[in-house]
Amino acid sequence: MAAIISIMQQGKIIDNVRGMGFMTEKNYEDHREFERHPIDFSVEVCPAGDQPDTFCDQTKLENISGGGVCFGTLQPESYFAGQHVTLKVQLPGTDEVDASMECQAKVVWIHFSGQVDDEGHKYTLVGVCLDGFMSFESQQLQDQGNSA
Repeated sequence: MAAIISIMQQGKIIDNVRGMGFMTEKNYEDHREFERHPIDFSVEVCPAGDQPDTFCDQTKLENISGGGVCFGTLQPESYFAGQHVTLKVQLPGTDEVDASMECQAKVVWIHFSGQVDDEGHKYTLVGVCLDGFMSFESQQLQDQGNSA
């Protein structure tokens, strides 16, 4: 977990990518300022602040870098460049603790991955930069009564 926080904190907002919206494959590759690190954590993405709460996307993080995170979605119509969202990242836990990190973020790019699911939905990648600090939440899970 410390490595994830370190990667997120070392980054800065990538001004030349902000607001670009949909990008071609070439532009997507050319604007990488930070090395990407694959990650497979569950994340809930919801509109932030005073935006209408029209969706909450349950998905997976694809990668993390010094500039932010990338996640996949089957709801690309729910996102636009410049949109403020709240991310709640579920941290891999144990049988004793349920832990997550929450932060505000801003959509900086949206990129169709080329993958389509069985129902014809386009799997789209969304890149966000983090706005501020991440809060950490953990909750002790109740004993399921399995002890003798």
